[in-house]
Amino acid sequence: MGEALDDKARVDQGDEQGDLAQRARRLLLTGGIASGKTFVSDYLASKGAIIIDTDQISRQLTQSSNVRGRAALAEIRDTFGDQLFTAKGELDRPKMRELIFNDEKAKQQLEAILHGRIRSAVEEQINQSHHAPYIVVVVPVIDQNSPYLELCDDVLVIEVPYQLQLQRLMARDSIDKDLAEKIINAQISRLDRRKLGNHIIINENNQFVERQLDKLHLYYREPVALT
Repeated sequence: MGEALDDKARVDQGDEQGDLAQRARRLLLTGGIASGKTFVSDYLASKGAIIIDTDQISRQLTQSSNVRGRAALAEIRDTFGDQLFTAKGELDRPKMRELIFNDEKAKQQLEAILHGRIRSAVEEQINQSHHAPYIVVVVPVIDQNSPYLELCDDVLVIEVPYQLQLQRLMARDSIDKDLAEKIINAQISRLDRRKLGNHIIINENNQFVERQLDKLHLYYREPVALT
């Protein structure tokens, strides 16, 4: 994990005495839906970390108010027709979510349109954040083939007990139990997700999570030496 992007990502090029060049550590933050990733990223941001959220980037890339968004929306319309668009021409996100959870081919088609664009935007933001104490890349869905594993130095996995996760998701998204279970079960298994992390936090209450993050923050703020 942890490939360099370009020279701008190096926070310290070393002094005349030959110190090793360094860059800000990159943390991949992931976890199941409704596990508390936003709480964690907000807490780390309060300690100075730069947050790069792939969900937010995905949303920006599917808005007609910007050039990149219009390009992505045009490709989505070419692929799926008008079924995923509102009368105003905006992406109908509830319909899109329902489609990708019920149609694997449609899911793969949408990912082919968006994933490369999202990755490029993440790399751009990393290169613009070289003075940060550390960088947190929030990626809700990963597996062992995720390109973000190579991009980052550490992986923090946030887990939550299943019933609590189910309750949170139903309340947050105003959906019924059947849809909530389908969304949760469509994600990578808890066991496989944990295998990808070198740090794991079980989120049952905020106070416990904060204490764990306070400890990890001391590690994450240490830069990575470039050899």
